[in-house]
Amino acid sequence: MDIKQQRVVDGGAALPPLTTVPSTSILAATRPQKRMLRRWMPRCCLLALDAAMITIAFVAAYFTRYDVLNGVQFTTPFMEEQLSSFRELQLVVTVGMVLAFALKGLYGLRVAGNSFKAFWAIAAATTAAFAVFSAYDYLVRKTDVALDSRSRSLVIFAWLFIIIFVSVARLLVSLGVTYLYGRGIGLTNLLVVGSGRLARLMMQQIAATPNLGYRVVGFIYDQESPSGDFGRFKALGDLSDLERVLLRERIGEVIIALPSQQHEQILRAVASCERVGAAFKLAPDIHELSMARFDIDTIEGIPLIGLKQSLTSTWRYRIKRAVDIIGASLMLVVGAPFWLLIALAVKLDSPGPILYHQQRIGYRGARFTCLKFRSMDADAETLLDSIRDQSSVNERGKFKLPNDPRRTMVGRFLRRTSLDEIPQLFCVLRGEMSLVGPRPPLVVEYARYEDWEKGRLEMRPGLTGLWQVRGRSDIDFDEMVLMDLYYIENWSLRLDFQILLRTIPAVLASRGAY
Repeated sequence: MDIKQQRVVDGGAALPPLTTVPSTSILAATRPQKRMLRRWMPRCCLLALDAAMITIAFVAAYFTRYDVLNGVQFTTPFMEEQLSSFRELQLVVTVGMVLAFALKGLYGLRVAGNSFKAFWAIAAATTAAFAVFSAYDYLVRKTDVALDSRSRSLVIFAWLFIIIFVSVARLLVSLGVTYLYGRGIGLTNLLVVGSGRLARLMMQQIAATPNLGYRVVGFIYDQESPSGDFGRFKALGDLSDLERVLLRERIGEVIIALPSQQHEQILRAVASCERVGAAFKLAPDIHELSMARFDIDTIEGIPLIGLKQSLTSTWRYRIKRAVDIIGASLMLVVGAPFWLLIALAVKLDSPGPILYHQQRIGYRGARFTCLKFRSMDADAETLLDSIRDQSSVNERGKFKLPNDPRRTMVGRFLRRTSLDEIPQLFCVLRGEMSLVGPRPPLVVEYARYEDWEKGRLEMRPGLTGLWQVRGRSDIDFDEMVLMDLYYIENWSLRLDFQILLRTIPAVLASRGAY
């Protein structure tokens, strides 16, 4: 074995080796095998699970048709059939369904966190496979392999049970794996190469999504960014330290998130990963090339790149607007008695108006009047300068104090529960805001924005968003901007509903609310 041995020589006599350290070449040679094993073992286990569930579903379909619904006539007279007469058909269905799942990419999905996507893929693959099978049965009619007309009702039950059984089994596996990941079991050590906006966004997103199964060990800082730590993420060195860090920290996967103009550094990082056999992925610089906004087509083999239509002109965005109107109306009407009690409490607690009017910046820089229940003294604005002078809070893009002396007694409760935001539902009805979206900045905040930061206003601002459900005021301005940009780049109706559902426990926990 190629082993580097360190020996201590005393008086010409070689002592036994104090340490034995495998060489980089050995580690590089063993990593691909381990990576291949980690990659294919879960897929083989999923394939075996799917095959078992398909078999069980077929048997359940048989007993449902011939035992539970014994004697029931659907389209043809009922005739008793033995399960053994369907053995060959069962094998054909099992093999065909596994192949259909593979073609649909079900074995390329991550086990945890993709249950919804996996369900639709399972349903689509099963439907397509049974459609092909039914067409084959109709055209060829090989009754020794295919179903004859007296038994075709079995196809409907098999189709339905396969979707249910396989989906439930995968959901249970996903929940089990997510549970283990949440307790730090089976996590893959991940290193991010880069320290710019894109790299920080990647670290934040991965850390906030534990069901991905990654543990962010730290990052390698690049030439154009500061070398210090980024919040809870540790700087482990520069690009020259990459190979040493990969070996020392037992990194399982690397994400290279360097700015696109650093071509030489990207190539160096790729070469370092290849030398030690570390798996890596390249993250495109979304601030310069956002694939979500480009439409790629070809004419006679010539690639053409164009901009997709604006989000506001798509049918999905119209559905989002309809959800905003319906949701805001329901909350205002159903909660009207409670909102009136809050208004009365605000009025009795301290002198001043019930609602607080503030100028904010909305969609594409348009100004609008944001409404809130007043949570501070009426002269809070006049005291702002003295509070700023006494505070060391970084107000790069927002100014909030955990113990702001200007808050009223009722205001503390409203801030902690976020109920002071309820009047913004009227802004939603007016079309100035949405239920989900980026945080609307103040006019003075917007004036300090850099050009790339203004991209977070390419959608209507929202009552809630990614940064609200992940810590609210405890998250610094840079992370908040990155979250808003990520939301815009990856917006979908599903993401909106996920954020709305996660807002409820976030509000109840009161994390970062002050």
